[in-house]
Amino acid sequence: MKCESCGAEYRMKDVRCPFCQSENPVLAEIRKEQTLKQFDREAQQMKDTVPDMAVKKWTRLLLTICGILVGLAFLTGLVMLIGGPLRARIDYRIYSRREQELEELLAEGNIEGIYEYMHGGDFRTYEYLKFQEIEYVYMYYSYFQDYLEYLEVYRDAEQRSVRDESELREEIGSLASSLVNYGSLLMRRCREYSRDRTIRGNEELFAQYDQEIRIRFQELGISGQLLEWLSLEQEDKREDELFEQAVETVTDAYVGEGREL
Repeated sequence: MKCESCGAEYRMKDVRCPFCQSENPVLAEIRKEQTLKQFDREAQQMKDTVPDMAVKKWTRLLLTICGILVGLAFLTGLVMLIGGPLRARIDYRIYSRREQELEELLAEGNIEGIYEYMHGGDFRTYEYLKFQEIEYVYMYYSYFQDYLEYLEVYRDAEQRSVRDESELREEIGSLASSLVNYGSLLMRRCREYSRDRTIRGNEELFAQYDQEIRIRFQELGISGQLLEWLSLEQEDKREDELFEQAVETVTDAYVGEGREL
């Protein structure tokens, strides 16, 4: 049947329109008639078992309750009739405005701005899948960059001089593990989003991030074959010897004295 409020098509058995939540007038009328018939049956049963005065008293009470219920149903239907389509229009305008603001940030190349908009917004981000994907990718990218900066501190001769080799290796190894983990997560996300058969217009951005991480890993000595493994979905990846191999490679790159990265 067709909704009288928003014009959407929905099934006769649906209590409300699934789009604007307006009440199904046909089912509402059926329920009203069923309620009245039920009251009539109960009134007849009471008349057969109690005195006439009691029957009249209870009949008046039941009719009053029935009238109240019918009135409430009418008011509810009226509110939904007016408020449902209005709310739907307001929600759509808010959605369109947010989407436009996000598209403008993307056109400016302000990926960090998109991340902050999505991450700090008080709204359902899953409704903006294109930008939710960008949010996740940028989150891993920023973590990767943070750990790169932490590791760069160990290039400083003064930082290295106050630590013995075992202490230096332990500290760098811990940071390298996080670096490899976030780089792996980022490549996996880029791979997943670029191959999900859904064109959202952010594939080129993900390809750039993926290429940047791969180049950086290769500069640190990680082979192409190991990079491919890191970009795949893996259970308990951090427990695998290949993951440990990648961590050791990065650790060696920073621990080795005088090595140019």
